[in-house]
Amino acid sequence: MIIPEEREILKYRPTGDIFEVKKITNQFAILYSLDGLTQILTEKRSLVNLFEKVSRLNFRASTTAESL
Repeated sequence: MIIPEEREILKYRPTGDIFEVKKITNQFAILYSLDGLTQILTEKRSLVNLFEKVSRLNFRASTTAESL
C-alpha cells in the first residue's frame, strides 16, 4: 500500500472533491479540502479505496482551464 505524503493532492472518488494531505500519523491521515470548508480524518488503509492521487501539475492545469 502506498501512503501519500503531506501536501499531496488527492481526489475523493465518491464525489470528485479535491483534498490536500495535511498530516499523516501512525494510523490516520488528516485531509483538508482546498476551499478550507471540509476536513476528513481517515485511517491510512482507507486511502487506497477512497482516494486517488492527483499530480499538482494536472490539478493546476485543469483549474486554470476551468476558470477561462
